[in-house]
Amino acid sequence: MNEFDRFAKYEKFTKENPFDLAKHSSIGVGGYAEIAFYPRDESELIGLIAQLKADKIEFYVVGNMTNVLPADGLINKAIVCIKKICGVEIGEKTYVAAGTSSNQLLRHCKSAKKSGAEFLSGVPCTLGGALYMNAGAAGTYIDEIVEEVRVLRDGKIQTLALKDCAYSYKHSVFMQNDDIILGATLRLKDSDEKTIEETEKRYLQRRAHLPKGRSMGCVFKNPKHGASAGELIEKAGLKGLRVGGAVVAMQHANFILNDRGATQQDIRTLISIIKSVVFAQYKIELEEEIRYLI
Repeated sequence: MNEFDRFAKYEKFTKENPFDLAKHSSIGVGGYAEIAFYPRDESELIGLIAQLKADKIEFYVVGNMTNVLPADGLINKAIVCIKKICGVEIGEKTYVAAGTSSNQLLRHCKSAKKSGAEFLSGVPCTLGGALYMNAGAAGTYIDEIVEEVRVLRDGKIQTLALKDCAYSYKHSVFMQNDDIILGATLRLKDSDEKTIEETEKRYLQRRAHLPKGRSMGCVFKNPKHGASAGELIEKAGLKGLRVGGAVVAMQHANFILNDRGATQQDIRTLISIIKSVVFAQYKIELEEEIRYLI
């Protein structure tokens, strides 16, 4: 990969020192990639993407890797991790860089006495990941506080209005195109620290029942009508179902835990069984909300 030597500021990985996906993914599963980068700012990211495309090297852009399932073995794509591209600028408007974690965002908001993002309390995501999949909690979603999204499209920076992001339940235009999310302007309200803290605590309490351990969060989207995915899986009698090291959580059936050294194949097999059983019993086809890295 000599063509990348000029990107000396990037953290690089090689065949001798590969990027271990299992160490970086929240589920603790995955093989390795021979090349991965941690660009430290937006300009480095833009330069890197241009070089990857010029060299016809396919790549994945990732953040905290909390909602992804990496493949076992070698992934023949570069990994571009944006976690170092973080920051919050609060003025008349609030701009948040894509690599900013939910915890970082909430700390800045509380300090600046800005309210609206508290629903992200306890959600282990970066803003970029939240914008990509329209993440939410307790019935509130990121599109409800988004004003504009800044992206890299075909090598050029563009600013998309909310309507151009095509947000719906756990969906966005970014799932269908090659845009790279750089950040977003959020619509937040003035408040006070005590009120913000109390709201954060309420959201954290609502998450207290979620399973502990290595997972990807919720695996399936909720169907449009009727019971939630977790309720359907539970009613189908699948809590505790195990394939290898992967098991359906007893605390919440829409979670799959890496309990004993699970592989991606273990989890994919378990997902397939869940979908088949739920469809056989309820004629409802569950759809994953996780992202596969293959």
